[in-house]
Amino acid sequence: MAKPPIGHILILVDGTDSSYNAADAAIELARSLGAKLTAMAVVDTDTLRQLLSVKILVDAEMGEFERELQESSRRQLAEVCRRALDRKVFAEEVLLTGNTETIVPREVAERGVDLIALGGFQSSKVTRDLLARQRQQIIDRARCPVLVVK
Repeated sequence: MAKPPIGHILILVDGTDSSYNAADAAIELARSLGAKLTAMAVVDTDTLRQLLSVKILVDAEMGEFERELQESSRRQLAEVCRRALDRKVFAEEVLLTGNTETIVPREVAERGVDLIALGGFQSSKVTRDLLARQRQQIIDRARCPVLVVK
């Protein structure tokens, strides 16, 4: 039997409204296709280190800020998984730390992801908004289709 064209969907969760909209769309798509669903959040520790290097954060703040980001990401992932279960879809929950631009392509390849779902953004913000820049990098580097939802 041939592999379905979309057998595994990865939702990138970041807590924005557009991220939750993308999650809702991906959950419905996974339900209708019978696809596997993974909800993933990445705490971008490389960005935190950059903030430390330019003295926006100090060492004492860095660890606390990273813990707060991880806790926030856990809550966001739990919300997406709850939304999926409400629609009778199981979503694997994955929380990673590191460089988003490196982690996402690696995870897509290792997990056999066929479609990435992420929240939309304004292209005019890509140069000055970290989240928009990260989303654009994911789109640019993706080796599978990307569903962008506003």
